[in-house]
Amino acid sequence: MSALAQFKKPPVIHGHRIPGRRFTRWAALYFIGFVALPILGVSLLLDLIGYVLAVKLFGASCYGLLCLL
Repeated sequence: MSALAQFKKPPVIHGHRIPGRRFTRWAALYFIGFVALPILGVSLLLDLIGYVLAVKLFGASCYGLLCLL
């Protein structure tokens, strides 16, 4: 049995069809709150640290892609 086979047919238990798994709004909210936002927060913090190091410590006049313009 493949890993995706359980999602194709809804199981029948004692003659009752049980709905299959599905993503819900709550799953999306938990994903955003516990996965996406923490990753974005850490990325933002690392970017700000890189900016401070480049501009303040090393005296760069620009930072990141703006240097290419």
